[in-house]
Amino acid sequence: MAGWKTRIIEMKKTILVPFILFIHSCSNPNQIVEEPVSKGITLKHLGWLVGTWKSVKGEEISYEIWKKENDTLYTGNGFVIVKEDTVFSEKLQFLQRGSDLFYIPSVKDQNNGEPVEFKFMGFNEGEFNFVNKDHDFPQHIIYKNPQPDFLCARIEGTKNGKFMKVDFNFLKVK
Repeated sequence: MAGWKTRIIEMKKTILVPFILFIHSCSNPNQIVEEPVSKGITLKHLGWLVGTWKSVKGEEISYEIWKKENDTLYTGNGFVIVKEDTVFSEKLQFLQRGSDLFYIPSVKDQNNGEPVEFKFMGFNEGEFNFVNKDHDFPQHIIYKNPQPDFLCARIEGTKNGKFMKVDFNFLKVK
């Protein structure tokens, strides 16, 4: 009888410990680099991103779907579903232009539907940091792959004079 209880406790530890480490690694704040520091980072360093990623927060389900178009362009779609309705949608790109790397989102109802470029400004402790100081919000976008099949994305910056950040923690589903 004690054997099955021990197995359940071990199963909980097996699931819980990696989950706690994942959440901690996604929310660990780092200093954002403000000056370009490419150090040879290219689009190929984001190859782990290709695939479908899913995040669930209550009734809200978020997806990012990425594919490699060629050696200088990855394209993606991000969207949020609440109760079977798509409440947010964006087109995404990671673009290598010469030695510069950019993250480029386009949202239909923002910035007149025009793409906004965030320039790669540094790679710090596994985080790809992209910055556009002139954008209203966010000014910083961070992508991190702390463990296989986990994607942590964060948007942050100043909005209405107040610092804000929003974390998105995704699991790879295919």
